Amino acid sequence: MTTSDAIGQRSGRADGGPGVEPLPAVETPQTASEERRGLRRALLTPAVWAFYLLIVLEFLFMISPFALYFYSSYGPVLNVFHHSRATAWLTGFFLPHFSITSSPWLNALKPLGFLIALTGLLLFLWGAVQIYWSKLVRRGAVTGGLYRVIRHPQYLALAILGFGVLLVWPRFLVLVTYVTMLFLYAALAGWEEERCLRRYGESYRAYRQRTGRFVPRSLSGWLPRLPDRGRRRAVAALGLFVASLAVALALGFGLRRYSLSRISGLYEEDVAVLSPAVLGAEQLDAAYRIAARHPAVTERLGEPGVKLLVYVVPTEWYLPDLPIHPIEEILRERRGGHSTPADFDRDRYRVLFTVARSFAPDPRGRAIVLASYAREPLALVQVDLGRGEVTAVETPPPHVVWGEIPTPAF
Repeated sequence: MTTSDAIGQRSGRADGGPGVEPLPAVETPQTASEERRGLRRALLTPAVWAFYLLIVLEFLFMISPFALYFYSSYGPVLNVFHHSRATAWLTGFFLPHFSITSSPWLNALKPLGFLIALTGLLLFLWGAVQIYWSKLVRRGAVTGGLYRVIRHPQYLALAILGFGVLLVWPRFLVLVTYVTMLFLYAALAGWEEERCLRRYGESYRAYRQRTGRFVPRSLSGWLPRLPDRGRRRAVAALGLFVASLAVALALGFGLRRYSLSRISGLYEEDVAVLSPAVLGAEQLDAAYRIAARHPAVTERLGEPGVKLLVYVVPTEWYLPDLPIHPIEEILRERRGGHSTPADFDRDRYRVLFTVARSFAPDPRGRAIVLASYAREPLALVQVDLGRGEVTAVETPPPHVVWGEIPTPAF
């Protein structure tokens, strides 16, 4: 629902029944500049929705039965970023997705993301119901509810929903598109208000003066203000966008390093060993050493110097983001979510050996995880710590349940 729809109800439009009488619209000749602005608006509106769908639909399809078909088409698109070092990092995650960390607040971010996304969705529906209910029953002016507080509640709701999805599916590409989406919403809101001023005159001007755009008027003082019009406004907006994107990415890279420091890990010169479960250093080291010493595993690992990313996963855990589940198990589970029971057998683990793919010339230790953009599965080893032995060495699936889609590293 746009601002023009809402103000149309306030102004007593023919389809809204009796309402506040608008002042006569001032007719002005449409200049070439206005035509260009209209063309930009027409082109930008679908672009905004494309950005929004990109960050929301990846998550929604991820948890739906449509995921397999969706990723069969979408996966190759994401893998295009892996052709260049300049873009390969975009498919990485900056927060833990399937790993349990030693940080309570990191562990709380995903449930919080679901709650924030639900809040945004409810706010969006609330705003839509206000407008369309008023149209349906011809009540006239819509001045209560969300529209009494801010002028663009549904843009705000979509921003809240997108932020929740960002916490649940924290890919760097999603972060970039989210920041871009916010600025596109701001541009669309400004253009809508220009149209409303030309159409409804002082009635809309008075509404705008008493109501904040995205936050209540009393809180709008802390928001940055741009020049009113012209090239200075465009330059200032571009500078603010670049600065905001730089800050967001710096925060994302910082969060990734912090998150990795709170995950159970063991690091050597050419090997990074991670556990998505919280394991003690002795447990993690023992599971890795027992698996790595097995002759069938050493034969597959190849020449020294290959950078390995190894995962130690409780046997009872179901993590479709890692290529550790045979097709029979996937068909039995028939779902895309995770199953990570806290009460698991502390003696039995799956140890997945993979080659870390990266553009870094010689990453070492923790840098192997930070620099990698993909994994090539080598061996899947069943380890029994209680007996101190390998119970099986298997060939892991070539990719995860959704195909060759870049999945989280931790």
